[in-house]
Amino acid sequence: MNPEISAIIVEDVKAFHSVIESLLNEVAPHVKIVGCATDLSEAEKLIVQLSPSLVFLDIQFEAEGKTAFDMLKKLSEQNRCNFQIIIITAFNQEEYYAEAFNYGVLHFLTKPIDKQKLKDAIDRVKNNLNNPAFETWFSQFMKLHTKFHTELINKITVEGIQYTELVDIDDIVYLMASGHYTYFYVRTNGTRPICSSTNIGEYEKKLADHPNFLRIHRNLVININYVERFSKKDYSIIMEAPFEKLRASKDRFKDFINLMNAQIVKM
Repeated sequence: MNPEISAIIVEDVKAFHSVIESLLNEVAPHVKIVGCATDLSEAEKLIVQLSPSLVFLDIQFEAEGKTAFDMLKKLSEQNRCNFQIIIITAFNQEEYYAEAFNYGVLHFLTKPIDKQKLKDAIDRVKNNLNNPAFETWFSQFMKLHTKFHTELINKITVEGIQYTELVDIDDIVYLMASGHYTYFYVRTNGTRPICSSTNIGEYEKKLADHPNFLRIHRNLVININYVERFSKKDYSIIMEAPFEKLRASKDRFKDFINLMNAQIVKM
């Protein structure tokens, strides 16, 4: 008889919870669903409270404006990523695979779920849970992951056309979007930008924890530490030389003034 595997389903479409449970009843009845969540904040509480062996996890949570990796990052920093993960998602972009592996995800299923692939993933989970060597490896992996991300806390990965660049966040002067591309203007590169094929919205999310970055226009995110002067007449913002004059939208300029005032108060 198979020992029970306690599991939580984290999926923003509630109707899909029953789909997963129905498939599990067919191919893996020994998986016991102990909790379900439709948002990441609820999921985080359930994981801490119930300590499941397995989490079925979607990636995109649009209502919260977050991805599953936002939650995994928090749990990892608290040393609470002591569970296996099966990603179940309709989004199978290549970058998600790399990010998922950062958190020890070895099982990645796309929607609609193939029953045999689900069974195979559950079998691997079961084998891992019964393998002390895996527990040791996973523990070491998570320690290395935490160390790696701690050391790179002030860097950002920029997916370039040919290479992935590691850029010091403090050196970023501003980001400019052009179509699907984002151009990074970095202090150490002068006026020669680093071109990335990732859209500016994704980088804005990555920089959300750094309060000195602000979106001043739909195609511009600036580091206010490099602002030299600005004009309330035409909403222009002059960055330190040799960088060019930028222009904010009217609404965003108000946010810029508020942020600048807040920074001055701190000083």
